[in-house]
Amino acid sequence: MPCGTTSLVSSVPQGAEDKDPLGFHRADRSLVPLPPPLPSANVDSCEKWLNCKSDFLAKYLSQVLRALPSCPCAYALEAVSSAVSLWEEHQGRSFCWRDAGGPCERLDEYRSTAPSACALCSTPAAQHCCYDVSSRLLTRGKGAGAPDLVSTDVSPELHFKVDTLPWIPCKADCTHYHAVRPANNGRACADNPPEEEYLAQLQEAKEY
Repeated sequence: MPCGTTSLVSSVPQGAEDKDPLGFHRADRSLVPLPPPLPSANVDSCEKWLNCKSDFLAKYLSQVLRALPSCPCAYALEAVSSAVSLWEEHQGRSFCWRDAGGPCERLDEYRSTAPSACALCSTPAAQHCCYDVSSRLLTRGKGAGAPDLVSTDVSPELHFKVDTLPWIPCKADCTHYHAVRPANNGRACADNPPEEEYLAQLQEAKEY
């Protein structure tokens, strides 16, 4: 199954509908930073995105990384049919993960490879976690997930502009994308894929 065919999403806790975990009121979501306009053909737009300096964006990304739960080391298979609540030690509370498969999460169209399944836990942002055929978290490499600044639950269009479009000028090169949006491994899961396969992926990315 391609990445996004099977995924999970967390809803905002009851009583917090007007203010999300990142501290933004619903009315403030228009403040989510948009990527710069696509540059002309003679400009390396991937390099431009990588080197983009914005204090607001840096602050927002920092808030996103602190607020989102860590990826589970194993994919919760029961979430395929219904939402599942998983305890997050670092946050001191549970997050509700649900299947979020569908066209909005179809990163296989932009990735050079697709993992077996992806888990998505969303607030206004989203933690995107991807797994191999054995349901083990992909912690690195071209199949690994990454945090999304905007969840598809908030705005599929804004999610595409902010989180998906950078894959295109960067040619879906994980070494570039993960330099800005690192794959989450907050639970210290085992490195996956293995070192030899990971190094082969890095070499492939250099030659792409």
